[in-house]
Amino acid sequence: MSENAIRIIDVDGHVREADDLFEKYLEAPFHARAPKIEKVANGQLLFRLEDDRHHRRPDESPFRIKDDGSPVNEQRHLATNPKQRLQAMDRDRIERGLLFPSAGLYLASVHEEAYAAALCRAYNNWLYDYCGEDRKRLMGVGVVPVQDVNLAIAEAKRVVNELGFKGIFVRPNPVKGRNIDDPYYDPLYKAVVELGVPLLVHEGSGAFLPTAGADRFAGQWFFTHTISHPLEQMLASLGMICKGTLERHPEMQVVFLESGAGWLPYWLWRMDEHYEVLPFQVPWLKMKPSDYFRRQCFVSFEADETRLGEVIESIGADHVVFASDYPHWDATFPGVTDMILNRKDLSAETKRQIMGENAAKLLRLD
Repeated sequence: MSENAIRIIDVDGHVREADDLFEKYLEAPFHARAPKIEKVANGQLLFRLEDDRHHRRPDESPFRIKDDGSPVNEQRHLATNPKQRLQAMDRDRIERGLLFPSAGLYLASVHEEAYAAALCRAYNNWLYDYCGEDRKRLMGVGVVPVQDVNLAIAEAKRVVNELGFKGIFVRPNPVKGRNIDDPYYDPLYKAVVELGVPLLVHEGSGAFLPTAGADRFAGQWFFTHTISHPLEQMLASLGMICKGTLERHPEMQVVFLESGAGWLPYWLWRMDEHYEVLPFQVPWLKMKPSDYFRRQCFVSFEADETRLGEVIESIGADHVVFASDYPHWDATFPGVTDMILNRKDLSAETKRQIMGENAAKLLRLD
């Protein structure tokens, strides 16, 4: 396949925030409480977000240091500089990319509503300036303070209408005791539909939020990271579909990210099976769970998923979108796009759909 025969749009890349982001961008009333990178007792550099709670730095590699003392993912810091990021995109022939946070993945775990809203505004303003290097190719995703639905709506409207961002990011985890399907969020979802952008559901291990698997494997990164991403998306999709969120918001488009796609065919089958046997327990559903997914949802995939062809055959190519996950430690760079374009289990038409055409329609780029 010719390099020029296909457009490539990345729906899930990450920035690596500047260490002084919040010191520079946080509003005056909260400036003294700006999150910082701090060294803790065991010598680790951790991200202190609120009070004395420290988070693992999202850009910190879990790999061992190489023999020469350099980190395995030594080039990943380039995501802090938009010029260098664009050069990285050029290497993989990525036309445009949605930008998600790294440290900002943790903002949903902040307790205080007003402080959470201020942190979201600071991050979004920094990201707006970051995208200023090339506003067509670098597309912002807004982080909103889901701790308070009215504050979340206000920030969603600001980032789309004033900053030109292309989507709204939420965590799949419960926040302040509310699941993602809680009717409390219905006004936010109504606003997302009116703004004409998708709701982008993205997990991020290590936050102070209820997380699948954390109760059984506390402090064991291999296990908690393996579990949290797919299982949190399974729980989120179950809630949004079977609790009636998508029935109440039939025009909302939802994307489930950074969990691979292999879980989805089984999960849709299992939800459909329960709907077939127990429909009286979900009387608000007007059709099968899998029909709601095919009407409104998308999933991203990992470039090296061995059964991706079977997944696409099962759910349909028009529900699958490409995501690089650059620059995180488990991403492939450079070469992620070639990994997909060189696959033999995907047709040329499927590659065109999943690598760019679906994303262009989803984000209304054309």
